[in-house]
Amino acid sequence: MPRRPAGRFASCLRVAGLAALLVLVLAGPAAAGPPGTGFRRGVGVHTMLNWARTNPERTAYLPAPFDGPSYDLPEATIRNVAAAGFDFVRLTVDPGPFLQLDGAARDALDRHLAATVRRFLAAGLAVLVNLHPNSQVAAYNPVRWLVSTEDPTYRAFLALVGRTARVLAAIGSPAVAFEPLNEPPYGYDPASVRRWQAMCEAMHAEARAAAPDMLLVLTGARGGSRQGLLALDPAPFRASRVRFSFHYYEPYAFTHQGVPASEGDAASWRYFSGMPYPAGSVPAALVLDGVSATVAAAPGLDPLARRRALAQARERASAYLATRFGPSDIAVAFDEVRDWAVRNGIEPDRILLGEFGATRTYGRYRASDPVSYEAWLSDTREAAERRGFAWALWVLGGTGGMALVSEDGATSLDRGTLRALGLRTEAP
Repeated sequence: MPRRPAGRFASCLRVAGLAALLVLVLAGPAAAGPPGTGFRRGVGVHTMLNWARTNPERTAYLPAPFDGPSYDLPEATIRNVAAAGFDFVRLTVDPGPFLQLDGAARDALDRHLAATVRRFLAAGLAVLVNLHPNSQVAAYNPVRWLVSTEDPTYRAFLALVGRTARVLAAIGSPAVAFEPLNEPPYGYDPASVRRWQAMCEAMHAEARAAAPDMLLVLTGARGGSRQGLLALDPAPFRASRVRFSFHYYEPYAFTHQGVPASEGDAASWRYFSGMPYPAGSVPAALVLDGVSATVAAAPGLDPLARRRALAQARERASAYLATRFGPSDIAVAFDEVRDWAVRNGIEPDRILLGEFGATRTYGRYRASDPVSYEAWLSDTREAAERRGFAWALWVLGGTGGMALVSEDGATSLDRGTLRALGLRTEAP
């Protein structure tokens, strides 16, 4: 990782010291309140009910799709989440097994979901249940079935939304909320924007019929981004108890450092580490030298592929540095969401920053330096809070480099991340 100038490093140490003091003063005595007191500070849980077990061909789910140690979450981790000051978890649920299985195996899934929710409630954490499709079984990849309001899998998904809402309502807790769908992969043209509007209204109607009073969380299209939310017409939901969600990972060259990707601009992310935030805060030559060294050390590239990878990675890194992306850019993005809410008569506390996060350097991951990582995370979180938005960090655990736990498989939480989130860094 490139060394930064000594003057900036000393300044960062002073800032970090002041930030740590503010955290002790502001977050020290606070604890997660009783369930249902706000859904204000959350974290995603993506390891318990997602990426279900499948047959070797990945064409069908196994009858007990979430059985096994990889789907367990230690009680110590849950206690640490509550002790840090989070007040809710966003529990992602792979809808594929719920759509495919039937009979006793299907009923067991509902019981397993309810039991998982109750575990978090017992720890003093509210729970936002999010149906969160993935692509591992092709038939349940949302890219395939969100193409039409008459698609059979979409119609089955609507029934699943209603059934899941009934399961959650039966728990009988005001600390349970429901988000029918994560990151719709459409909405980049007028026709699919209109299609998502109709789909969203239908999902809302199914959930509301099954659970008249439960808090629902709705999102726009375009991958759940702020642009997707800005294209959503909230008027049909005006009389309903809903919140509106958007996700924020900008700029991707920073937040997805080290993440393998296969095409387009994203193909260079795997070679990025030490990318600074703000973008112009480190000399470009230092950053580009680091990129070059990473490409040179990458295994499995023939000479021609290595030259192409080097040229593309340096070009993409230079483009990021030239943006000089910083706090003002985050503010502009969040002001767009605030202004959309104002235009539509939506109170700011009904806006949820449903996902945000960045890769960090730990264990086997090489990504942002800790000063830049904490600065981006803190600036994003503060931008949300200044506008009255709630937020949920992505993610508590799992592979990929964005985990809140200190290391993969650990029960302790990363102190730098907690500090950037304004939460307690030591157990009370």
